[in-house]
Amino acid sequence: MTSSDEDDALVQAMRQLDDGLDRIAKTHARAVVLLEEDPETFGAGHYVLYPARNAHARFAIEEQYARGVDWSDPDRIPTSWLWRAEHIARQADGRHAWQNEAFGEIESEKVARLLETAEQWALRIRRETAPAPAAHRPARRGPSPSAPTR
Repeated sequence: MTSSDEDDALVQAMRQLDDGLDRIAKTHARAVVLLEEDPETFGAGHYVLYPARNAHARFAIEEQYARGVDWSDPDRIPTSWLWRAEHIARQADGRHAWQNEAFGEIESEKVARLLETAEQWALRIRRETAPAPAAHRPARRGPSPSAPTR
């Protein structure tokens, strides 16, 4: 494969990730939100999924580049991605900090695996944040009560 073909494959994987994360965010819009952050300054990754109702957990994806390329290069193309599923946990000293649940690195040709992992995380958050079903009320039998009189 030529360098141009390799770059095209990397760009295609980058687009596949971007489109896949957008699809996940739309599919689970009531449960998760997708943010693009700057991991060099303040963010957890370049792409971060958070629960929609509170930020007790997150799924962060950070782009990795070829040697000699960094975040400041406008022509950067990721060659792989680091990912982390984290939640906030209370530390022994009483502080709260992000704690890893799972993490990994995915090469660009395996971007579908990263999207499957992100989808599974979003499904878990969706189940955890789904409203509890209303208590079952037994069916009424007999005549309705009469309206109160004044």
